[in-house]
Amino acid sequence: MQIAVKSMDGKEVKKVDLPDSIFAVELNDHVLHHVVKAYQANRRQGTHATKTRAFVSGGGKKPFRQKGTGNARQGTSRSPHYPGGAVSHGPQPRDYTQKLNKKTRLLALKVALSDKVKHGQLVIVDDYALDSFSTKKIVSSMAALNVKRATFTDAEDNNFLYKSARNINGAAVKKASELNAEDVLRYESFVMSEKAIAALTARLEGDK
Repeated sequence: MQIAVKSMDGKEVKKVDLPDSIFAVELNDHVLHHVVKAYQANRRQGTHATKTRAFVSGGGKKPFRQKGTGNARQGTSRSPHYPGGAVSHGPQPRDYTQKLNKKTRLLALKVALSDKVKHGQLVIVDDYALDSFSTKKIVSSMAALNVKRATFTDAEDNNFLYKSARNINGAAVKKASELNAEDVLRYESFVMSEKAIAALTARLEGDK
């Protein structure tokens, strides 16, 4: 499979081959859903908590006498149906972690990348060519590459790219070695450098 390589100003400079084992994988929406849901669940702190009757202070005395008032008998004013009382069956601290197998995570990443290629949402650039911090350059490059919201990927940590793009609503930067399916699917377009292709290919084909 061949795809055009563009410069940051949107001009096509050459074509490059993409390995079918990574960029031409059949869609598996079940794996994508499972993996992305697990990533989101694993970020949850699970520290939510509501007070049961055991933790609400007060209520040691009967609100009124047992008989003769015409009301239903009550033993405490901290019962769940009283204002200021406890919460019945409320959320308690828990662990939301979902285990993901390594092969499943890598398959989801390949499926996500292949889906971007299939829908023409993968953009390859020859080099990000940034020698300073400039949000303006990234904004103009996004316009030249015809992408409105995108994740940018490079082979190594690119501080100029990261700090130039982090201030843009609808732009994110990830290193190829840290890329996952959720990062690829986060925005409509996915932009990566030639070096990122080589790094990602070495990572995914080396983990077979």
